Amino acid sequence: MRRLVYILTFVLCTLSLCTWSQDFARLGERTIMGTARYVGMSGAMTAIGGDPSAVHDNPAGLGLYRRAEVTLSFDEAIDKTWQRGLMAETKSTRYTPMVPQVAIVLSIPYKKDDEGVLFNNFLLSYRRLHSYGRTMYGVGQNGYSLGALLATLDVPWDIKFCTNTPFALNDLLLKESGSINEFAFDWSVNLSNRWFIGAGLQVQSYTLSADASYIESFANSSAYNKNVTTLIYSGVSSSLSLGLIYRPTGWLRLGASIQSNSLGTFHIYSSGTLSSQTDSLRFSYAPEATAHQNNIAVQPLHFSSSVAFQLGAYGMVALQYDLYHQPKETPVHSLRAGLEIIPVLGLYLNAGYACESTFKNSNKVVSVDPTFDRQDTYFQKPNITHYASFAIGYRGTHILAQAAYQYRWQRFNLYAHEYVAPYDLCADTHRLVFTIGWHRN
Repeated sequence: MRRLVYILTFVLCTLSLCTWSQDFARLGERTIMGTARYVGMSGAMTAIGGDPSAVHDNPAGLGLYRRAEVTLSFDEAIDKTWQRGLMAETKSTRYTPMVPQVAIVLSIPYKKDDEGVLFNNFLLSYRRLHSYGRTMYGVGQNGYSLGALLATLDVPWDIKFCTNTPFALNDLLLKESGSINEFAFDWSVNLSNRWFIGAGLQVQSYTLSADASYIESFANSSAYNKNVTTLIYSGVSSSLSLGLIYRPTGWLRLGASIQSNSLGTFHIYSSGTLSSQTDSLRFSYAPEATAHQNNIAVQPLHFSSSVAFQLGAYGMVALQYDLYHQPKETPVHSLRAGLEIIPVLGLYLNAGYACESTFKNSNKVVSVDPTFDRQDTYFQKPNITHYASFAIGYRGTHILAQAAYQYRWQRFNLYAHEYVAPYDLCADTHRLVFTIGWHRN
């Protein structure tokens, strides 16, 4: 057992030293989603466990199980995005139904007394970590044109772009789709109902497709520049995790876990067409640019710590801190608080709040490649994200059912290219989650 812990710790530390590719910064994003109980507590369950989605943050939480269980969750999200200020009335709405979680728990009793190894538990699960279903639209005025930017880069194309600056009006329409999914195998052991130790192996799959259309027009002229691009990411990666929960007394639980950076192979496909009309008589297209790349990428190192207080037989309250770290980026800090109340036997009420920062690169802008092999010039800089949620559920002898509501609010800047002022966008998401399950008596 001790040798296994040493080996896993060494592997985790080794993976955390790998380098990070800025191309995959957005693939490090995560959303609080999973079972209704987990969503209802805003993910503050590292020290609580006993839930398949909580095992994602801390595999030791699997050790709290004392019987086999199968769960399935359904998720319906309504996402609204709009621009603040200049064009606040431009708003887009997307409805995204999904299955965010499926899990099978196997709990094996080892001995019946209260000392030593009491249970060996195993979990096979699917989890949705993030969804990219969002449409963004921004409008701006009087900025530095894309044509002027290309002129400073001396892009080797024998065509003429409109380099007037400032332009009169510009707009960007960006449609994203895709998701991050995880398939995991976790193990945990219950030691004397006091120590719970767990480990896990995770495999992630990534798909992100983005279609963008950017156009800028100039005052008192029919001239314009237009850039239409498609960008597709796909790939797989894997990671390891270790976790611990300690119960020094019946009313206190302490939890901590670490999940390694994930190593993976990714494929990037990008294509685009840049066109320009410099006057009423001349119209030109830039050649279509297509790029294919295979890369090794590293996802964020995730550390989670939590304290939970048992409120007798009436529930518990938990406080949690999470840290996501990747090289060359500022760490993401997450503070979570969750409450669970059991007013009567079998009825569970949950509430939670979470606040998260975001990855921010030290560079203020993302520079365009001088060769312009990649024509996707846009990029995002998200700001702080807030979550508020509540849930209600029933746990009977064999059946469990729970429903949760989550409100997520985020503000971020969307840049059409590095020389133009950003669009100030807001997004809020209303999420409904339903979880059903069966457990052995």
